[in-house]
Amino acid sequence: MSKYTDLITNYHRGKPLFVDHIDLVTRSQQETISVFNEIVTALDIDSATGDQLDILGEWIGRDRRINAPVEDYFFTFDKASLGFNLGSWKDRYEPDSGIINVDDEDYRTMLRAKIGANRWDGTADSLPGILQSIYPQQDIKITFTDNQDMTVTVYVTAKNISTITSEIIKQGYLAIKPAGVAVNYKINGE
Repeated sequence: MSKYTDLITNYHRGKPLFVDHIDLVTRSQQETISVFNEIVTALDIDSATGDQLDILGEWIGRDRRINAPVEDYFFTFDKASLGFNLGSWKDRYEPDSGIINVDDEDYRTMLRAKIGANRWDGTADSLPGILQSIYPQQDIKITFTDNQDMTVTVYVTAKNISTITSEIIKQGYLAIKPAGVAVNYKINGE
């Protein structure tokens, strides 16, 4: 039975045909509501994964692919996993970077930044709240300084920033700025 059959008054509750009729009429509505709730949950930016995030990215206006340095592929003495006969030898014509699809967590961050940029009213007073919403776990802190010369310096501090996260920041995927203003990034005191 459904939550609607629980609302039947005592007078009609003892009539099984009436209860079955109400259940039959309201079951499809209950199932429709359940499907809509699943869609809302699947397309929530905090819980969506994979294709659901790609759908959100289309709506928001941000693609998952970025140009990033090629890591853990070419031969190096610095890592045992890329030593002799393990890493590929880099030819002088091989690129140092390539187009990659970022993982779900980094893509979610890019989407939050784009949402913040789309909703920003352009004032310096509302910018700290938007920058704080990009990383809601507060593992990476973003602050800014208006240099009063049509440039803004954005400071990014964290204990450990991955290369991909650093590239996302340096390439301006998290940029929230007015038109015509240049942004300088300082990542972990670089």
